[in-house]
Amino acid sequence: MVIRHERMAALVTGGTDGIGKEIARRLARSGVQVGVIGRDARKGEEAVHELRSSSGNPGIDFLQADLSLMSECDRVSAQILEHWPSLHYLVHSAGVVRGRRELTAEGLESNFATNYLSRYGLTQRLRPLLSATGTPEDPARVVIVSGAARGGRIYFNDVNLASNFSVLRAILQFCEANDLYTAELTRRLRAESAAPRVVVTCLKVGVVKTRIRRGFPLWMKVLVPLLMDPLLGQQPQEVAEAAMALLVSAPAEDVAGMLFSKVRHLRRLTSTQTARTEGQCRQLWDLSEQLAFPASTTFRRGTACS
Repeated sequence: MVIRHERMAALVTGGTDGIGKEIARRLARSGVQVGVIGRDARKGEEAVHELRSSSGNPGIDFLQADLSLMSECDRVSAQILEHWPSLHYLVHSAGVVRGRRELTAEGLESNFATNYLSRYGLTQRLRPLLSATGTPEDPARVVIVSGAARGGRIYFNDVNLASNFSVLRAILQFCEANDLYTAELTRRLRAESAAPRVVVTCLKVGVVKTRIRRGFPLWMKVLVPLLMDPLLGQQPQEVAEAAMALLVSAPAEDVAGMLFSKVRHLRRLTSTQTARTEGQCRQLWDLSEQLAFPASTTFRRGTACS
C-alpha cells in the first residue's frame, strides 16, 4: 500500500536488493520518504523491514511490479500518481542480464525491456508528477543506473535480437539506449524550458558484486569473478555513494543530461554526441513510444508528456 506523505519523496526501482537497496537506504537515512519497487512480494516486505530498521526511517514502502512488462509500469505509475503528492527523486536500478534470449509476456526481449524500456516508460508516465514537484531552482532528479559499455548499437529493425542474439549484443544495445534516452530527454526538457523542472543523469557502472550474476551465461559466471573482480570488482555500497552524489550533492546544472562512469572512481564522460546519434535519439524515442505506450494502454502519448 502506498502512503501519502509530505516529506521529500523518492522512488527506487530494484530497491529490494543490490545497488537499489543501498541507494534506498541512504535516501532513507537522509529523511526522505522512499518507495521501493520489486518483483517479489516476500522479498520486498523483508527488504522494507530491514531498511526501516537500519535507517531509523519508518517511511519506506514496497510497491510490487514486474517492470519488464509495460502494463506493470502502467499500473504502478497510476498507483503512484493517485497517492503521491510529490516525487523529488526517481532512481532506475532494476536490472537483469540474461544469457539467453527470452521474451516477456508482451513479446519483448527481456534484457531490453527491463534494462531500458522500463526506464523510458516509467519516467514518461511519472513526468507530470516530477515536473509538478521540481522547480527551476531545485529540479526533480532522475538517475538511470546502467552498464559501463559504450559505443553499442540499437537494432531498430530487430530490437528483440531474433536473428542474431548474444548476451554482449543485448548489453551493448540496452546501454546505448539508456545513453541516447538521457540525451534526448534532456534535449526535450530544455526545449520546453530554459530552466527545466526535471534533470536526468545516467550513471554507468562497471563490475559490481550483486545477485544480477545469477542470470549470466556460464562463461561470464566463470570469467567475471576470476578475471574482473580482482581488478575492478565493486560493492553495491560504492555505487550507491556515487548515485547519491549525483542525486543530492552535485549542482543540477553539472549533471543534467550527463553520462557518468563508476568503474574505479566517479567521473564525467566526454560526450560523443554527433548528428548521427542525434538522429538515432529521435528514432529511439519514436520506437520506445510505440513499445511502451501501445494503443491498449490507459496512458496515451499526450498524457505521457511526449
